[in-house]
Amino acid sequence: MATAVLGIWIGITLFMWFAAGKSFSTVDRVLQTQNPQFVRITKPLSPADTRELLRNVAAEINRTLFGVYGWAQVVLGGILLALLLRQTPRDSFAIAITCTMLIFVLILSLVITPQILSVGRSLDFVPRQPAPPELARFGMLHGAYTALDGIKLLAGLGLLVRRIMRG
Repeated sequence: MATAVLGIWIGITLFMWFAAGKSFSTVDRVLQTQNPQFVRITKPLSPADTRELLRNVAAEINRTLFGVYGWAQVVLGGILLALLLRQTPRDSFAIAITCTMLIFVLILSLVITPQILSVGRSLDFVPRQPAPPELARFGMLHGAYTALDGIKLLAGLGLLVRRIMRG
């Protein structure tokens, strides 16, 4: 059961990386389709305003997904830790890795994600030329998030491989 929970945790992480990467490129794809109804509905807006509006919707969807994703990871990590603590013999290494992953998730969910959401919303509909000062902070927060989530993912993959190899 612990291996299944770990697999789900890794799976939602990979899904979130995919979803976040695709959301903004989907905006550009929608803008290029030239669907007649879309063109008619957005005609009052300039192409730049239509793109900005759709990018804002994509950003809000990402914000919602990442908020849910963080708390889902806390739940999955807690379940995984409880399962590992109940196993006999106890796998101290797996428990330590899971605790480390949970600490990363708590830092991401309680510290970094709220800041990304706040700074991101402050950048909505703000011209990018010249670059607003908050953009650098957003980039730093996004980089920190990606790094911690990536390390967590690698730790989880390592733990999953280890559990599969041990049988």
